[in-house]
Amino acid sequence: MIKVIDAHVHYHIFAGKIPAHCKEFLEYAKGTKYTLKNEYVELEKIILVPSHPCHSDECSDGFYIDYEERRKNPDLYLQWGEVNPLTCNVKEELEKQYSLGIIGIKLHPVHKGFKPNAYREEEGGLKSLLFVYEFAEDHDLPIMFHTGTSIGVGSRNKYADPIYIDDVAKDFPKLKILLAHAGRPLWYETAFYLVKSLNNVYLEISSIPPKNLLKLLPRINEISKKVIYGSDFPAFKGQDLADYAFQVYSILKDEKIMRDNAKRILKI
Repeated sequence: MIKVIDAHVHYHIFAGKIPAHCKEFLEYAKGTKYTLKNEYVELEKIILVPSHPCHSDECSDGFYIDYEERRKNPDLYLQWGEVNPLTCNVKEELEKQYSLGIIGIKLHPVHKGFKPNAYREEEGGLKSLLFVYEFAEDHDLPIMFHTGTSIGVGSRNKYADPIYIDDVAKDFPKLKILLAHAGRPLWYETAFYLVKSLNNVYLEISSIPPKNLLKLLPRINEISKKVIYGSDFPAFKGQDLADYAFQVYSILKDEKIMRDNAKRILKI
């Protein structure tokens, strides 16, 4: 029995609790199954991601929906925080979320409409984003960025290139950074390069079809100690949480990626 930590689950989407203009995404979630265990794998921990599947001006998206679910089952669930640096009072919101026990902060440049390096003066000097990184570094919280394209309503894929995160990693060398989705589908090589070359950058492989993992990331074994499993559930029709984990394990055959790396990198 393989124990699994899933670092990327959208519970509030599975529950259908998303804004009206996002509802078309629920077509992708039809027939999904929240199976925690089968004869091969068991979900030991699930880390909830509050991002809505579309453009959103909300400050924290589905964070408080997920938090209520986490309260019901604290042994299973952990949670990413989330803020929108364009609409939030980030100081107030991050302090509140931190008091509720987040394990890190998720940022979604593609759905919020900002560059990850927009805090730099030559990129516009977005002070609220600078505060997010400083808060994360001061509180030893990793940041997970959405990287790669999105089909969600109102997405701005010009912000999806992980190369912008090169600045963040170098300006904040103590900050642990996860590249969610590994730059799908256009920037796998860029994401791999950043993880390979920068000590504080890690790869998260959610939403990549298991059968294509080794085709799209043929050198993943070179960075296997820096790779974290995630499912992006519910990402497509009929996705089964436990079965999907087993499919990925069957391809990679690496328990570090499925569990151990998350425990070490995210301090679970």
